Amino acid sequence: MVYSNLDDDLTGVVLNVHRRNREATRRLVNHPLTRAYLEAGLRILEREFGDGQAAHEDRLRRPLATLTRETVIAEVAHGPSELPRPGTVGSFRDRWAYFPDYVSDLTRYVLRTQRMPYDAQLAEQAGQALADGEFSSAVHEVAFRRMRLSTRSTTMRFRYSAVALAMQDQRLYEPLSSLYEHVTDVWERLIVSVLSSRGLELRPGLTPRDLATMLTALNEGLALRVASEPNHHVIDETGRRSMLGTAALTLFAGAVDTGDGASIEEVVDTLTRYLE
Repeated sequence: MVYSNLDDDLTGVVLNVHRRNREATRRLVNHPLTRAYLEAGLRILEREFGDGQAAHEDRLRRPLATLTRETVIAEVAHGPSELPRPGTVGSFRDRWAYFPDYVSDLTRYVLRTQRMPYDAQLAEQAGQALADGEFSSAVHEVAFRRMRLSTRSTTMRFRYSAVALAMQDQRLYEPLSSLYEHVTDVWERLIVSVLSSRGLELRPGLTPRDLATMLTALNEGLALRVASEPNHHVIDETGRRSMLGTAALTLFAGAVDTGDGASIEEVVDTLTRYLE
């Protein structure tokens, strides 16, 4: 286990640690022991929200039940060698007098875009195939990989709980919003690139941002379906297909202007009149 983010400024993430002035606060926020406490909480969440956790439970347990001041302090001892390992009640309370303040800071720490690099990596890898390869096959492959990431992501599972936590701490809406903006930006850029390389345009009233937002929502909705019904046929591991891929192709087929310049509403109205 290696920790390589000692220079990562946490002043915009850790908002509940305070000192007498801004500089003293900045030093404590970025102190290695503060990072050690946050990393300890992250490891606890990864175990609680990780794959197969529910299979080992014989009774219902409330969310975040394993995350307590005592378990966080104890977990520090199992952290990377680059961070301090002795955690104490005194040093913890010196930073967070009230445990909900720690949970709030930990949530922002977990949801940082720096911890969600796979959208950008996947979009970069898929760009060439989507631009000039066999389009439908490329879409299915990208969607399959994205769905598999979503259904196996500890951070994704935690985000569902974070939405509920945000109702109690309005400051959590900002990292959630920033995360969604980051993900949408990544896919919007890819859509713009694909449309440009293939000489395509969207129907009037639709933008690449709209498509990116819809696809992100579809991905998360289907991932939530898998989380609640693991055996549902959302993902076909053998055929490397997913319902996200089918939905993306369906959306693309309706969104791309075929040369008639009609809006999506006009296309649907024409289609339904034709079928009457």
